[in-house]
Amino acid sequence: MRKMMLVLAALAVGVILGGCSTKTAYIETPGSEYVDPAAQFNVGDITDSSGFQFAPDDEDAFNLADAMRESLQSELSKYVAQNTSKQYSINIDILKYAPGNAFARWLMPGAGATKLSVNAAIIDDEGGAAANIPVERSIAAGGGFTIGAWKYVFDEVAAEIVKIITDISKRKPPKEASK
Repeated sequence: MRKMMLVLAALAVGVILGGCSTKTAYIETPGSEYVDPAAQFNVGDITDSSGFQFAPDDEDAFNLADAMRESLQSELSKYVAQNTSKQYSINIDILKYAPGNAFARWLMPGAGATKLSVNAAIIDDEGGAAANIPVERSIAAGGGFTIGAWKYVFDEVAAEIVKIITDISKRKPPKEASK
């Protein structure tokens, strides 16, 4: 009986931890300059290509581009540039968004997943693309503790983008490029 409880507990932890995932990469533009993690980063253009529309009567409706802008500005405000001689803009294209449903995730992990997929382009001060950072965030399991994921997923994606641009150890090549 005790073994069975341990197995069930291990499965529950696996589902909880496996229910949230973030996929990201740092892709340098060939021939571009090195993006210094100590540089100044600013929020650039935010576009929404997702095609997602809230229902007209949805009281929780919000503008996806505005939410992404606010989250990225908030995250960047926590970062203090050490070298302001070089400046970059971060342009973001929201590629996919699904608000999900915490109750559905609680009933059946995978159902009701909250998803946000973006491409962040790092643009140098001359307007050239220096790097791309695709980020996919999915919250596919959990119940009560994932309430509000439809909104805070923007904060998590912004935090991931800032982590990658400011910490060179987080800049890993995409799996396709490392083969």
